[in-house]
Amino acid sequence: MTLSWRASALQASLVSRIVLPAAMMMGLAAPGGRAQDEKPAPGRSPQAPAAGDLIKPPAIPEVKLVPNLNTIPVPHDRTAFNVQMVNTALLPRDKEGIWVLDFAFKPLRMKTVEIPGKGRRQLHYLYYRVVNRTSKPRMFVPQFIMVNETGRKIEDQVVAEAVPVIQAREDATIPLLGAVNIMGMLPASEKPDVDDAVYGVAVWDRWDPKADRFSIYVRGLSDGYKEVPSPSGGKPVVKYKTLRIDFIRRGDERQLSEKEIEFGDPAYEWVYW
Repeated sequence: MTLSWRASALQASLVSRIVLPAAMMMGLAAPGGRAQDEKPAPGRSPQAPAAGDLIKPPAIPEVKLVPNLNTIPVPHDRTAFNVQMVNTALLPRDKEGIWVLDFAFKPLRMKTVEIPGKGRRQLHYLYYRVVNRTSKPRMFVPQFIMVNETGRKIEDQVVAEAVPVIQAREDATIPLLGAVNIMGMLPASEKPDVDDAVYGVAVWDRWDPKADRFSIYVRGLSDGYKEVPSPSGGKPVVKYKTLRIDFIRRGDERQLSEKEIEFGDPAYEWVYW
């Protein structure tokens, strides 16, 4: 069910609920109708209809276009091996009042997955966790873009078959969301000793095996943005607060291994991109 279909159906429903009662009232007042024939006696004013006789339109149903994401309670002191925590403190160049979601991730890893119609494919994936400590629900629509040394951009792909395989490898007890069902409203986490977290994975079926250095840009973790002058002199260019994760691959393209992928120094940086 698409958003446009749901909007059209809601609009048609509202029109029918408003026009139909109005037409009924007009019919009663038309010539020859009962309201036209009955006249008040001389010297008496017409009586107002009783409150129970008024036609009340039904209440408009609430429409939710964005689902709420189901969170997993994770204790603060839970050990997490090989996890990189991200510092979400605001930067001097950030605008006052912006929000930033807590984000943690593991190094880029690889997994071979059987994909219908493609056979066995070697995939890159980024396993991550996000927590909303901003005190209000936030829309979470992440975007992961891999950029190689030459500036080529490769967005993560929808590979549904890879999600359960990766979940079994990383932590079979924690539900894992892929590119399709990770988008939604992230509730605020306000418990003193527990994080209400969502776990997700970004997957790449395509990448540059020859790249010795590359980065993954993560958008959707903040509402921060800024406008910069356009190089061509037109409208200003909008850049968004983005997490950049840097990697180094030590090896060649013939025998790829996740053991050859290391974090850069530093591993990440907040940029406007």
